[in-house]
Amino acid sequence: MKKILILLLAVGGIIDVCCKKSDNNNDRPGEVYGKWKLTETLFDIGNGQGKYTKVTGEAKYLQVEKSGNQAGKFKGDAIPNLISFKILDSVRMEVYAKTYQMPVVFRYQVSANSLEINPPCIEGCGYRFVREQ
Repeated sequence: MKKILILLLAVGGIIDVCCKKSDNNNDRPGEVYGKWKLTETLFDIGNGQGKYTKVTGEAKYLQVEKSGNQAGKFKGDAIPNLISFKILDSVRMEVYAKTYQMPVVFRYQVSANSLEINPPCIEGCGYRFVREQ
C-alpha cells in the first residue's frame, strides 16, 4: 500500500512540474503586446494574385502597448497612421487610425514570435511582423 501511495505521489509531482506554465513570452501565443519588426507586406491589385513580399531597406517597427483591459496603443513607423485598438476576440481588433473617422475592424493572427495584421481592403492587403527580443 505504501509503495502505491509513493508511486502516485511521484507521478502526481512529475505531472505537476511538467504542466506548469512559464512566465516566458514565448508561452503566451495570443500576446499581441510588444515590439514587432515589419518583415513582409501584401498589396493585391484586385485580381487575387497578390503575394507577401519581403520588406527591404531600413527596418520598421510597430510597438503595441497595453493601455487597458483588452485595449492598447500603437507606436512606431511600420504603420504610422494607427493610433489605438481594442481586441474584440482572438482574430479581430477594433482599430482607431488617423485616416478613419470611426474605428475599423482589422483581422489579426498572432503566435509567440509572429504577428499578421490585415486591414479591411477591397483588393487585399496585410502586414507580417516578427517579435523583437
